[in-house]
Amino acid sequence: MTEYNTSYDPIDPVDGGFRGYHNYFVSEEFFSYEEEKGAIFLRDGQRAAKVTDAFINSLHLGIEEEVGAASALMMYQCGYAWGLQDMKRFAARMRQEFGGGKRDIWQMHTRFVFECWWWPLTIMGFGAWSLDLSFLDKGLTVIEIRNSAVARSMKLLGKPVCHLYAGMFAGVFSFYDRKERECIEIQCYSMGNDVCKFLVGDKQRINAAEFWRQEGASATEILSHLESE
Repeated sequence: MTEYNTSYDPIDPVDGGFRGYHNYFVSEEFFSYEEEKGAIFLRDGQRAAKVTDAFINSLHLGIEEEVGAASALMMYQCGYAWGLQDMKRFAARMRQEFGGGKRDIWQMHTRFVFECWWWPLTIMGFGAWSLDLSFLDKGLTVIEIRNSAVARSMKLLGKPVCHLYAGMFAGVFSFYDRKERECIEIQCYSMGNDVCKFLVGDKQRINAAEFWRQEGASATEILSHLESE
C-alpha cells in the first residue's frame, strides 16, 4: 500500500485569508471581484471562475468526443489531482484557523474536518453532501451528493457521469487516510436517482464494487455485498 506524503507548506494566517474565515453564507462574503484584472478570487486567495451548466455539459461532451471512453478516466485523474492539492491547502488553513498553528487535521474530529472542507464547495455550487462513516470498519466511506454540478448539466444517460467528483474524493481521502484510496460512483442522478452516491476505499474493495455495478446491482445491493465479505 502506498504511503502518502501529507506535508504541506505553511501559510500566513492573515495574508492567507484565514483570520475570521470559518463558514459564510452569502456570495459577497465568499467571492471577491477585481475588475481591473478581470478576475474572481476566493476568500483564501485562490483564483476562481464562474461557469454555466451548459459549459460543464459541453466540456464533458467535448472531451468524450476527442478521447472516447478514456474521457471518464481523464476526468477522474483531473479530479484526483485537484482533490489532493485542495486537501493540502485545506490542511494548512485548518492548522492555522482551528489548530492554533500546532494541531493538524488528524488531531481533530473527522466529521468536523470534512464538513469544514466541503462547505466552500457547497457555496461554489458543487451540491450538498452527506458523509456516511458507518462502514469504516469495512474500510469504506460513503458519500451522497445532492444537486451535483456535473449530473445536473447532463441528460439522463443511464450511467454514472460524475467522474470528476469520484477522482476528487479519491485524492482527498488518499491525503487524509495517508494511504492510496480509490472511489467509484455507485449511483447517479444521470441514472434517474435522486442523489449521486460514491464509495471510497482501497483498490480491492472498489474493484469489487465496480464488478457488482457492472452486474447491474443497485447502490444498496453493492454495499450489502461488501458488508458481508
